[in-house]
Amino acid sequence: MLGAAHAEQFLNMTTLTGRDNVSVLECWQLTTPFVKSDVPGVSGTQTLNMGDLSNATYTVIPPRFDGGLHRAPFKQYVWFVTGLIHLSLPNGTDEAIVNGGRYGLIFADDTSDISGWGHRTQYPGGDETVAIQIPVKDNVRPPYKVLHGGACTLGETVGV
Repeated sequence: MLGAAHAEQFLNMTTLTGRDNVSVLECWQLTTPFVKSDVPGVSGTQTLNMGDLSNATYTVIPPRFDGGLHRAPFKQYVWFVTGLIHLSLPNGTDEAIVNGGRYGLIFADDTSDISGWGHRTQYPGGDETVAIQIPVKDNVRPPYKVLHGGACTLGETVGV
């Protein structure tokens, strides 16, 4: 989840976004670096301000559920805490497999203002999937740069 860049550490994540009214996958790096925390209980650890957030939702998704074709209802972080997630695009062959847990954070940005069709989300695993959806306040994206088209690789999301 952390992409190493010499002394500074940054968060990289797979993002569903839109180009020319079509959903695409991109690997984003948030441009705000991690900093050393001075908060009691976690003092000295790495922390990241993820921007202004609002109204988080905890969702339990049944095994083998098909979320169908849809757009993100809000620009939001989605942390898949558990489960297996298959993201696909109706207008292309690009796809992403997300394993819930430590590396299960994505950003869903393909809202109706930038994507006509959206994406399809399937949950092919035999266990429930737990997702925490965390919209950004006022639909304002966090500061980021695009590392490349397509989903981030595991190597781009691992390490401190």
